[in-house]
Amino acid sequence: MKKLVSLVGGLLALTMLLTLCACGGEAEETPDPAAENEPTQTETVDTVDVDLTALSAQLVADCGITDYVDLASDKLISTYQLPADQVVAAAGFNATSSGAFPQEIVLVQAADETAAAAVADQLTARLSSIAEQAASYDPASLELAENCSVVTQGVYVGLFFSEHYDAMVSAFQSAVG
Repeated sequence: MKKLVSLVGGLLALTMLLTLCACGGEAEETPDPAAENEPTQTETVDTVDVDLTALSAQLVADCGITDYVDLASDKLISTYQLPADQVVAAAGFNATSSGAFPQEIVLVQAADETAAAAVADQLTARLSSIAEQAASYDPASLELAENCSVVTQGVYVGLFFSEHYDAMVSAFQSAVG
């Protein structure tokens, strides 16, 4: 009975997450030509600007993922309870997997390295939560959660709960390094 309740709870949580993702729409932004030439005050010498949406699409294509839902930046921030004032950009997706839990890929550019540490803590807590839930009824997801981790490189943070963990981490590190 306990396993059944845990399974139903996990499926309900997954349904709610996918519903939130499906309801979100992305607004088109029009770039301000005047702003493109203005230097920003918070630029650092060693930070490379990475288009996280393009990187997310690259991960989907490179790993041959066909059944997925893109997650808008604002949905990622609220769903993963990220400190919104410390997130510069975010992108990611959920995809079907062989286990009960969907693959979760979250890419974040934080405001600075302190903010990146706070984001990494939140994403690590999410990965731990998956492992705790999977422990009672989904050995495949538990094993995957135990073999995946949150990756931080400078101001960039990535959560790669995926069967393609190694390839995704490699692509992430190449892009942000």
